[in-house]
Amino acid sequence: MRKRVWLLLGVFLTLLPTQVVANSAAASGKTRFLVIKVVDQTHKKGWENNLIAYGIRNIVNEELYDTGKYLPVEDRPEITGRIDKIIATSWQGGNAVMVDKDIRAAADCLVSVVVRDFKVKRRRSIGLFASAKTTIYITVDITLQPRSGTARTVSGTGKGVTKSMGILFQIRQDKVHFNETSVGQATQKAIKDAIAKL
Repeated sequence: MRKRVWLLLGVFLTLLPTQVVANSAAASGKTRFLVIKVVDQTHKKGWENNLIAYGIRNIVNEELYDTGKYLPVEDRPEITGRIDKIIATSWQGGNAVMVDKDIRAAADCLVSVVVRDFKVKRRRSIGLFASAKTTIYITVDITLQPRSGTARTVSGTGKGVTKSMGILFQIRQDKVHFNETSVGQATQKAIKDAIAKL
């Protein structure tokens, strides 16, 4: 009898956060979303690290949330680990991974991000006041696929400028610092530009 009570209590406590999130999102009129795919179509050297994909996902989460229309559901620990694996597979160019029914059911809308284009322009001046300037352009496509209805894709382009020749992401302590490099700043601007078109 005691085991049955504990089992029922455990099931209740496990399902309670899901229901609270679902009810709060429905009551607020916000669309619950889940970023399930981040793809790198540029295949540039230095972009292999999965942390870049996770960072892009986090920026998309923030930007969609900041619109006031969307509510991320990735903060649920039981979903986050599985989503990270799906995103890592898509980032590394692996085959599409099926999204479990429980993950799909947690969101009203699934989001995919494709880093489509990456261009670098470098300019150096020679002489007494020699300098270097590197400009990065990044284009992203963001697709929102509602549970029912047609998908909507928006594109955004971002630009980052630096006076150094370095164009790689800054990764320290297992975290990508997007705001510290021109490529990170361009990525943030591209995502912000795309989401502004929703």
